[in-house]
Order: sequence, then structure tokens, then C-alpha cells
Amino acid sequence: MVDAITEFVVGKIDNYLIEEASMLMGVKDDLEELKTELTCIQIYLKDVEARDREDENSKEWAQQVLDIAYGVEDVLDTYFLKLEKRPQRLGLMRLTNIRGEKNDAYNIVDDIRTLKRRMLDLTCKRETYAIRNFNEHRAVASTQRVKELRRARTDDQEECVVGFADDAKVLLTKLLDDDGDNKTYMIFIFGMGGLGKTTLARKLYNSSDVKEKFEYRVWTNVSRECKTRDILMRIIRSLGEEASEVELEKMAEEELEFYLHDILQEKRYMVVVDDIWERETWESLKRALPYNDEGSRVIITTRIRAMAEGADQRVYAHYLRFLTFEESWNLFERKAFRDIKKVDQELQNIGKEMVQKCGGLQLSTIVLAGLMSRKRPNEWNDVWASLCIKDDTIHVSTLFDLSFKEMGNELKLCFLYLSVFPEDYEIDVERFIQLLVAEGFIQVDEEMMMEDVARYYIEELIDRSLVQVVERQREKLMFCRVHDLIRELAIKKAKELNFVNVYNEQHSSTTTWRREVVHQLMDNNYLCDRRVNKHMRSFLFFGEPRRDITYVETITLKLKLLRVLNLGGLHFICQGYSPWSLPDVIGGLVHLRYLGIADTVVNNLPDFISSLRFLQTLDASGNCFEQMTDLSKLISLRHVTGRFIGELLIGDAVNLQTLRSISTYSWSKLKHELLINLRDLEIYEFHILRDQRRVPLDLVSLSKLKNLRILKIEVLSFSLFSEETVRFELLVELTLHCSVQRLPIDMDMIFPSLESLKLIVNLQEDPMPALQKLQRLEDLVLYSSGYPGAKICIKAQGFFRMRKLVLIMKRLDELEIEDEAMPSLMELNLDNKGGATKLMIPDRLRAFI
Repeated sequence: MVDAITEFVVGKIDNYLIEEASMLMGVKDDLEELKTELTCIQIYLKDVEARDREDENSKEWAQQVLDIAYGVEDVLDTYFLKLEKRPQRLGLMRLTNIRGEKNDAYNIVDDIRTLKRRMLDLTCKRETYAIRNFNEHRAVASTQRVKELRRARTDDQEECVVGFADDAKVLLTKLLDDDGDNKTYMIFIFGMGGLGKTTLARKLYNSSDVKEKFEYRVWTNVSRECKTRDILMRIIRSLGEEASEVELEKMAEEELEFYLHDILQEKRYMVVVDDIWERETWESLKRALPYNDEGSRVIITTRIRAMAEGADQRVYAHYLRFLTFEESWNLFERKAFRDIKKVDQELQNIGKEMVQKCGGLQLSTIVLAGLMSRKRPNEWNDVWASLCIKDDTIHVSTLFDLSFKEMGNELKLCFLYLSVFPEDYEIDVERFIQLLVAEGFIQVDEEMMMEDVARYYIEELIDRSLVQVVERQREKLMFCRVHDLIRELAIKKAKELNFVNVYNEQHSSTTTWRREVVHQLMDNNYLCDRRVNKHMRSFLFFGEPRRDITYVETITLKLKLLRVLNLGGLHFICQGYSPWSLPDVIGGLVHLRYLGIADTVVNNLPDFISSLRFLQTLDASGNCFEQMTDLSKLISLRHVTGRFIGELLIGDAVNLQTLRSISTYSWSKLKHELLINLRDLEIYEFHILRDQRRVPLDLVSLSKLKNLRILKIEVLSFSLFSEETVRFELLVELTLHCSVQRLPIDMDMIFPSLESLKLIVNLQEDPMPALQKLQRLEDLVLYSSGYPGAKICIKAQGFFRMRKLVLIMKRLDELEIEDEAMPSLMELNLDNKGGATKLMIPDRLRAFI
């Protein structure tokens, strides 16, 4: 594992030597020597790990290498920080400045040479530690570039439910049966970790029969650290109730139980609570989730057998068994053999022996299949021989170690970073990618954006069955998660490298962690009292503040080397500023690449934001900025999210890929021709009628965005007609919310690549003749008020690729779908608010209605 860190540090040395060469002339040769030694050691360590020859002496020696590597990173980043903060001055002050620069240069020379002596001394000690010579490994390590990574797979394990057919049938009957004698309303699915409880529950939750029966469906995950009160709050929020956050925060746990009970009393609902650990939580849920006459149901998954046993007649306990060998083999061969054209008997025999040792545990079988799917036939024997079998069983940890060892170093860092997310957390893949890029884990690729490289790495982790898919949209991964057993292994390895520390109030924090993450804010002094780790590169908060805490102090957040700071959801106490601003201490974090301040009620960005010249991601989603926001000096920006009403100043925007969301007024002030890499854009019109900032949207301005993939427009009025020909070559997703009454017939000429379209419009004629020309369209959602005599007709051969069609109209008198229309349709949702609709649709589609 140390090899991954050393390679990362070598990359940083390279970057500094290239970008800051003039500043490092006095130490250039020493840095080159350090880089060479670290490279050789890194390749050697990789070889040791691959051959499984690591002993205690090697581990101790590798730890010392890790300390030196981190030391090099600290020296370089600290030196650069001093240079950045030393202003350009004139006259006598200029002389003082020059003298300071020389002192800094002497210091870095001394520090680097000290580290070089430590490295050479450590190299000499390899014989003391009985470590073989590694000079033979001086050849440059081969790096597997993205174009060699496997393509994304569509057979995600969330869809893989081998062995659960009978279980699903029994439980589905319990969910749907409204027989008066059937008093079951709560279902327990229990069994050991890795059996597939969540997979089975998700299969039931996503069943079309369940979706049709239950008007209200809620899924909530639970972790060992999760409090009962938090679970109740999540369920209430998921139901979309109108109670304000302030009102909910004031309620005690018992009051929340009563409140939730009242909400659900007259509703037909289904609630899934995944992975309960405490009996007190179950008792609270029994009080809060009413057993009513509407046929409501609750599903609870747990590993605790005693929790499910001894329940009353209203509760059904379902023990999830181990897979049979046949079921395990079916699950294994579906993935492990998918790229092997001819599977001979020898491979089958090896595979069956390994599967037998998995003991029917679904998680072990899936991880084994992911590991073997990446092996050539002549490597299977080697893997079988290297497996460590304890108690006649192959454990998940053993399979994970094998898979981890053969990962490339960039992929290792991506996987270890998963340990920052809370247990059972649904990871927003877009945010995950932005964090990986900000951390510096993704190397620049000449052919691809770093974000695309990172997405390929995440897909590879899915391919290895180490990450699970939660949601895809048109085959694009949106949300993923990590099984808690795999997450525990990631946390263990991350701790060995001082890579990540998940803060626990019962254990004091050390001063050596490179990253720290908080999943639950315990007190309002945390951010000022515990920030003493000068080596920290990232601080992330993913939890919810305690309900009795409104603001947190960050005045002593002086972590000068931070690259990532995520404080989303917190409110700040700022000296000299209102609570709707940022603490000025953030302005000193000149290394910052990622700043997350989502949902912090910040409504202005102070001038010091301009000092963060390396900032790549500004996540201010959920915050509204009415005044002018000046980001013109932040030339490294790649992703900006927030709601910008006032003018948004952006300078050299060549790197900008995401801009959400910006007013039409602010959009009109930008130089659109400079946004050459913009992929994701959201524009809205300021809706105060007399405000001077109401500016109509110019379609021609959008035509200049040659790499635009996702576009959301929310305006009062909008025309798709223009005197100048407009064509969006790469646009695949469009949301249009305006008062358009008709669509241009040449939609296919304007949007030739469109795959997903959401229209919220006031149409006065059938839009289908125009829309059916969009040959690539897969998803169509149409919201419209309709009109008297409104008719929609989808012709034969129309929408050949359409998979999802949603029509929500206040008035639709007639819907006609011809027999051969939409042959690929998988989901049809018709919601006619105004009453009955005359339906003329094929029998094959009536099941969807």
C-alpha cells in the first residue's frame, strides 16, 4: 500500500519541478535524487506486495519510507505556501521581501537535503532489515492508462438476485396480500453480513407491483452510529411534509414519533429501514409507524437475530439462508466467465472449487467473481494456489486483499478514499469525482478530462464488485455505495497509511493523519479545538449538526496545507462578518482545490475568495447569491454550483465544466465563446417582474458551447426559433421549463444527440410530430396544462429507443399509441389531473398504466 503513496508524492515532485522550476533551482538536483530513490522503492514495494512476501521487518521499513514521502510533500507544500503568501512590494519593503525569499530558499534546501540523507540511510539499512536489493527494479513502472480500462458493465450486482426467487415470492405475497386475516405489517429480513439482505429488500422496494400499490415509499439506511432521532427525521423529510426544519429540530424523540404516526395514519405506505443494530430503534419505529387499515408495510433488515425473534403476530421474521452451491455457481459464472470465449473443463473445476469454499455467502461469491473476471485462463491456477483458506472457507477479507494488491496505484487511492463516506451512504458520483481530482489522485491525461478518467476508475471498482451501483440514468452512474464489510476493510488499510481518520469523540485525534472526516458533529468547539494537525490535507464533514447547535466557530481553522474543505450544512460564527458570510481564515488556505459550503446560508463570497487561485470546485449549492460574485481570478475553476442572481464574474474559463445555476442576467454578461469546455449548464430567469435583471435568454449564446452535454433552462418565455441556425451537437440531456406553446418541427436538427428531455411547458398542440424526430431519445417527461380537445398521438415506428415516457397533464382528452410505436419502452406513467382520457394503446403497454 505504501507504494501508492510514494507514487503519488513522486507525481507531486514532478509537478513542482515542472511548474515551479525557477523557485526550486537550488534544490533541483536533490529533488531529482529523492524522486529517483522513491520511484525505485515504490516499484520494489509493489513487487513485494504482489508476491505476498511482506514480513514485519519489511512493514517497519515501509513505514519509514512512508514517513519520508509524507515529509517531502510537507516541505514542498509549506515552501510553496510561504512564496504564495509573500506579497510583491516596492522600495525598502521589496528588499525585505527578497531577504525573506532567500531565507525560505535556504530552509527548503536544508529540509530537502535532510530528507535525502534519511532516505539514503534508509536505503543502506535494507540489509539490516533483511530486505533484498531493489536496484533491479529501476525500470520505469508501466502505467495502465484509461483507454485500457474495461468498459462500463450493465450487469450491476444490484440487479443480480440469484437465489432469491423463492424468498422474493414469499415476501412479495406478504407485502401485497390485503386479506383481512393477514395481520402482518412489519417484515424482518435477518441474517449475517454479506448474505444479501439489502439486495433482496431493494428488489422488493423497486418491484412494479409495490410501486403501484403503495402511494408513499421511503427507504432509509441505518449505521451503527446512527441515532433513532435521525432515522425518524429522515423518514419525515422523505415524505415531503411541510413542517419546517426549525420546528422539527425543536421536537424531542417522543414528539417526532407522534408526529410521524399522525402523518402516516391515513396513508398507505411502505417504509424500508436497512440494517438496524439497536432494539431501542425498532421499538421507537413500532410506535412511529402505525398499523393501519390501509394495508401499509414496514421492512427491516438486521444482523441481530434476537431482534426478529419473539415478535408478535403482526411481525413476520424471514431468515435469509446461505446460497446453495448451484445458486452460487450461477452467480459466479455469470460474471467470471463473461470475457472468456471458451470455458474448458479445467477452468470450470477450479471455479467450482473456489465457489465451494465461499460457503454460500453472496458477498464472497460476488467479490471472487469480480476478481476472476479480470484474470486470463492461464492465471486461474495461480490465484487458486495463492488463496488463504481458513476454517475451510474463503473469507471476504482474503479476496479483497488479492483484488487490492493487483490494483494500479491511482485506483488504490480512489478506493481508499471511499473510507471518508459514512456507513451505508449513497455516494453522489459527481461529488466523489470532484473530490478525487481535487486531492490530486487523478493524473492528467492527454486524451481525456480528469473527471472522465476518475469515472472510469469508479466503474472499474464496480467491475471488481468492490462498489455497488445504487442508481444509473441512461447507463451513466449517478449514485453508488460500499458494502459495510468492504468499507471496514478500506478503513483498516487507510489507517495503516495515516491516509484517513474517521473522527470519534471517544478517541483523541493524532497529528499525523493526512485527512480527517466527521460524520457527526458532537459540539460547537470541535472545529476550533481539534484543528492542530498541521499535516492535514483534507477536512470533510458529512454529518448533521446536533439539533441544539446553530453555529460553529471556525476562526482557528488554520490548516494551511488543506486541499479539500467540505463544511456543507454548517453555519458559521465569523468575527467581523455576518453569519451569512465565510470565515476569513478560509482566505489563507491557498492550496485549496475543493471548497464545499452547500446549505450553509452563506449569501455572499468575500473578496478573499480571490486568493484561492488553485480552487477547482466551489460547491455552494443550496445558497443564493444576490450581489455580484467575483471569481475572475480563479482560473483553475472546473465546477461551480450555487444560485447566482447577481452578476457572476468569471475570468479565463477554459477549465470550467459545470455552471449551476446562473440567472439570464448574469449569463448575458459572460463571454460565452470562452466557455469551450462547459458541459453542464443551468440557467434560470429572475422572476421579479420589475427587476432590471430580467433579461431574455439568447439561444445563439448557447450555440457557442461546443461541448455542452446537459442543459437546464427555466425561464418565463423562450423561443426555439432563431434567425441564425443553431445546432447542439453533443447535448444529451435537456430540461426546458417555460411558456412555449409549440415546438419547432426541426427538433432533430437543433438537438441531434438528445437522449433525455424534460418539458414543463404550456403547449397548445400535439408535440409528438416534432419530438418523434429525435432518433436517440430514451427518456421523455412532459408536464403541461393541456387544453380543450388535447390529443397526443405516437405513430408507428416512433421513438424506437424510448425506454421511459411520463405524461403529466391537467387536460388530456385522448392518447393514441400505435401498435409498433416505442418497441423498447420499459416505463409508462400517465397522470391526467383533469379526468378520464380516451386511451387507444397496444395491449403490451396496458400493464404499465
